[in-house]
Amino acid sequence: GGTVMTNNIGQMTEALGFDSDLTPASLALFSAAQAASRVITGAVSEAALSWKLPWFCGYLSSGGKGLARPAFLVVASVVSAAAHFSLAIATTEEGFALGVTLSGIAFGMVWPLMVLITGEVFGTLHVGANYMFFDGFSSAAGTLLLSKFVAQTVYDDHIDESHGDSVDEGSNRCFGTECFQLSHFIVSVLSLTCIISSVGLIWTTKDVYRRS
Repeated sequence: GGTVMTNNIGQMTEALGFDSDLTPASLALFSAAQAASRVITGAVSEAALSWKLPWFCGYLSSGGKGLARPAFLVVASVVSAAAHFSLAIATTEEGFALGVTLSGIAFGMVWPLMVLITGEVFGTLHVGANYMFFDGFSSAAGTLLLSKFVAQTVYDDHIDESHGDSVDEGSNRCFGTECFQLSHFIVSVLSLTCIISSVGLIWTTKDVYRRS
């Protein structure tokens, strides 16, 4: 979802009819949120490995005591789903800012977790190559599929509709909540499916964190 935001945030603010000054402000807000999230997530996920969890959180444990690091991917997925659902229904600058902030937090959480989990699961000898496979492939695929094909297709499909009877044949700008609404809903649904895969990762890596 983060690449959808960074590549289309200018068109999003324009489509919703917000002031043009909101675009750089939104980018700054997204960047600050994801930068802070990267730092905090790394530190908290490390400390969480030694937390004492209540019995009902056993399925999130690291195989012994503590919270498994992949459990934070579940949190990131939930935050991402909430972020893009908020953006899908946002009609005010405050609602849009909330969605942008949550999206930045979720986007920032993923990358330090990917580095750490990759090193812990596959070892540190080839951590660079292993991480770049996951990071490079997912970033490229996500940018191409979500930012280019999905978001742009939805945007283009609503151009004529947003202009109504006064459509300008030469216009390539969309206005209204529908311009990106479906794209945000799609990202929200994909984020929810990530919860399932993240829980699966917790279970498959229990032995890794039990030994650590």
